[in-house]
Amino acid sequence: MKKVSGKIIWSVMYMNKCLVLFVEGDTEVEFYKRVLLNARQKRPQKRFDISIECKNVKGVGGFKNIALRKFIKEIKPKYGEECEFSIALCRDTDVFELSPKPPVDWGEVESTFKEYGVKNVIHIKAKQSIEDWFLFDTEGIISFLRLPKKTKVSGKNGYDKLKKLFRKANNMYYKGMKSNGMIERLDIDKIVQCIQEELEPLYNALENY
Repeated sequence: MKKVSGKIIWSVMYMNKCLVLFVEGDTEVEFYKRVLLNARQKRPQKRFDISIECKNVKGVGGFKNIALRKFIKEIKPKYGEECEFSIALCRDTDVFELSPKPPVDWGEVESTFKEYGVKNVIHIKAKQSIEDWFLFDTEGIISFLRLPKKTKVSGKNGYDKLKKLFRKANNMYYKGMKSNGMIERLDIDKIVQCIQEELEPLYNALENY
């Protein structure tokens, strides 16, 4: 494995396939990079002959315009027309579950990417938010915040629970911003075991390379 300008390259011999993850914020960039590393560690005898990019679209609305713009102007010129592209749209589901008029038409987003030469589009859905995923390792978060081990977790949803834990540690949690070390302290193996169903589309995409 080699890192080049923020890009993860699992095999430097083959550069004709690229998987691009579009995510909602910097926290998600950190998290999905660890998920990908975990996937690599699970199969040490087999390399992913693929380049992987992880791009922040700065909120759910960015999937409509920012993601496509980044693909057309940054990703596609970088790898060339002959590259086989797969796109992963990684988002929370809470906005779509609560809104009578969802902010993004995923079918339209998928169709537009395919018009620009993308072979596969997969959807990774964090139910209800990625903070709910983080909380599968509550012990790791509490340890990171240096709170007592018996600290109670309360809140109306994952984001609220995490925000309250940070507040107890006289700190602030900002959705989408870099976690300042929290993601590095999470037990990723423990978390991915709890969310295997949600991550299955990503694992299936990796297994194709």
